[in-house]
Parts: sequence; structure tokens; C-alpha cells
Amino acid sequence: MDGSASQLAGKKAVVAVTAGVPAEHYTPEGSNQATLETLLGSWHATLRLCQFDIQQPMVKVYGTAFGLSDEDLATSAKQYNELLAAFAA
Repeated sequence: MDGSASQLAGKKAVVAVTAGVPAEHYTPEGSNQATLETLLGSWHATLRLCQFDIQQPMVKVYGTAFGLSDEDLATSAKQYNELLAAFAA
């Protein structure tokens, strides 16, 4: 970049991801040998390069392919809806 402001500068961005396996797979000791934050680091780097206003926290839903309980699904859906509502405000 030449140092000028990106046309995306200041626009809000949020990273939301679902993972088919349980959270323990996303640890340095787990089968993926990294956290989701580590694996998605390039996404955050690209958003920063484009000067997005990255909203926190990253939304993560684990275990979607292996029988996520109705209660866990409802909790995750509620959290995601709250994030979207805040994001749109």
C-alpha cells in the first residue's frame, strides 16, 4: 500500500466460524495443533491491512458435525444474534 486510506478503512468486520469438531481439537495439543485464532490469523492480517475496524470477540461454534446439543446450539445462536444486533447498530 502507498499509505493512503483504504476504501474499506473504518468499516466494521467480524470473524464468525463454525468447526465440525469439539473445541479440544483446536489446541496446540489437539488434532489441528493450533487454535482457531492461530489458523485464522491470515484473515485478521488481511482485515488489518485493509484497515477494517475488527470487532471482538471472534464468534466460534465448535462440534457442529458431532451432535451439538440443542442447548449449546441455542446458546450459540443467541450469542451470534446478539453480536449481529450490536454490529448493525
